[in-house]
Amino acid sequence: MAIIYSYPEKLSPAGGDFLVITDSEETDPNKNRTKSLKIDNLVNFAISSKNVITGGGTVNTIAMFTPTGNKIGDSNITQAVSSGGLVTTSVAGDLTSTRLITNDIFSTNIIVSNITATGGGVVTMQGNVVIGDAVNDDLTINSATTFNSSAYFTGDLETDGDVIIGLTDNSNEFSINSTAQFFENVNFKKQVLDKNQLPGTSGQILTSTGTGVEWDDATDVVSGAVAKLIPYLTTATPGGSETYTALNNIVKIGWSGGNGIYVINLPSAAAIPYRVIRFVTNGTYPGGGSHKVRFTGTSGETVDGAAFFEISKVYEGVSIWSTGTEWVVIQAKAH
Repeated sequence: MAIIYSYPEKLSPAGGDFLVITDSEETDPNKNRTKSLKIDNLVNFAISSKNVITGGGTVNTIAMFTPTGNKIGDSNITQAVSSGGLVTTSVAGDLTSTRLITNDIFSTNIIVSNITATGGGVVTMQGNVVIGDAVNDDLTINSATTFNSSAYFTGDLETDGDVIIGLTDNSNEFSINSTAQFFENVNFKKQVLDKNQLPGTSGQILTSTGTGVEWDDATDVVSGAVAKLIPYLTTATPGGSETYTALNNIVKIGWSGGNGIYVINLPSAAAIPYRVIRFVTNGTYPGGGSHKVRFTGTSGETVDGAAFFEISKVYEGVSIWSTGTEWVVIQAKAH
């Protein structure tokens, strides 16, 4: 018999080619007999009995086990060559159309048990954000919090630090830079400061200055031993008119021009029941009583049962009170 290496070499074997083997599993007298074996049979034996993994893949594609468990194939995750990140084309379930590119994660849904963000970066969330369950969960914020838009609190708001309404650069404070609506109780356990960082005194109220709020004595309310009425100022002219909408409870009226009637349309008595408004003229009124200010009701409401009430003298005054349906003169002064 010729020596095996003396036969011509075949560089590309086929599955049907034969190999010469020695059968060591046979018993005597056939033990170690020489037999032939197809290459296909040898490959199948290696796969089935030795768990040899087969398969192939595509360049820049992450490999995965196919459903048979012993074959490698392409997954839906590829490498983005330009950025070095990963891209998924389509994955069933909650990661559908997810792209993982270097520093960004884009996903329709991400479901995790815990998220820990470190490194001092910024977390930006756009769209509607729902955090926790109102019945079972708590939201704890350990750092300064700033709301740059409207904030709505439908439950109790508790804070151990200062509560500031308006822009602030101080730390350890809760800042609201826009409108806040509180639908439950708000408990202020410390002093409330106005825009000048000043606390109020007993009996004072916060009033708007147009650019913030300040502590002030309440209009028509005694603060200590002082009662203040802050006037609304207007100048009457013959043939002119205005509708009074200010919240001041006293109106100081001057006069400019010749003889005539100036009409002040009163606010609705039904809109603010039991309101008291006082009107007084100043020293610019000429004598003779020909410079009249006429007060008229709105929407059919009357003043002392009439369509209007007039004053016409210098330093004259009238006080009217809303019954909820009409205005009643409760005091009138004339010289």
